[in-house]
Amino acid sequence: HTQKLITTPLLFYTNMAKLEAALQHFEEFKKAYDQQPPNLQFCKAKLDQLKEIMTQFSFLTHSPSDEDENLIKKELLVAREILELGTLLSVKLHDPDSFRRHFAQVKTYYNDNGRYPLPPSQRQYPILGLNLLHLLADNRLAEFHTELELIPIEMHSNIYIKHPIQLEQYLMEGAYNKLYAARADVPTETYTFFMDILMDTVRDEIADCNEKAYKSLPLKDALKILLLSSPEELATFSRKRNWEYGETIVFKTDEKAKEEIPAEKLIFQTLTYAKELERIV
Repeated sequence: HTQKLITTPLLFYTNMAKLEAALQHFEEFKKAYDQQPPNLQFCKAKLDQLKEIMTQFSFLTHSPSDEDENLIKKELLVAREILELGTLLSVKLHDPDSFRRHFAQVKTYYNDNGRYPLPPSQRQYPILGLNLLHLLADNRLAEFHTELELIPIEMHSNIYIKHPIQLEQYLMEGAYNKLYAARADVPTETYTFFMDILMDTVRDEIADCNEKAYKSLPLKDALKILLLSSPEELATFSRKRNWEYGETIVFKTDEKAKEEIPAEKLIFQTLTYAKELERIV
């Protein structure tokens, strides 16, 4: 019993020292992150240090007692802020894989804090909106709607959530001109990275349709349809798609054998299913 009384204070002060070390590194990280322009490589190295220190936080390394409550809450707040800035840093580094990893970690701090509820974070909805935009840019519409359902309906009017919802509606309507205009109206600068990826995805979809619908297009029409702002951009895009760029755009597509639809087989299977259903009823 005496051993336990001695060990508990020692453990507490050890954990406090680890938290103080984390806070010191975190202040250095935030200073480099907030400067203009941010020192991204320094931030990346410092973030790795912070995540290593986080693995020694008491809420991860042992079963916390009631006496640890204030310490645990401080650790959780620091851990959440580290992962939030790590998520945003991934966008500044143009690293979607890192964004996915950091978002998966920070998301747990928004959804469930167990016995240690945390105050709301100002970065929560900008980051949740970023994830929705990321899913749109990746054309992962099913996951987009799954994540959207996890956000309270009353928060769908939040500017950071409303923006990707509107973009998804534009996609469904095929209103690509509105989608293009929305790039200039992002709620925060960090959204621009995924907006550019989304526009590239949309542009490739439009290009696929053009190749099937036309043999060639005048430059003026191609610029308008592909939502490009200059002939130089169109020339670069044409090279990427292996199109002939001159007075007109000439589409080059591989002649693919048309896939035959086994109509008789499908009709037979459908009629068989109908007959079996009729027997069951």
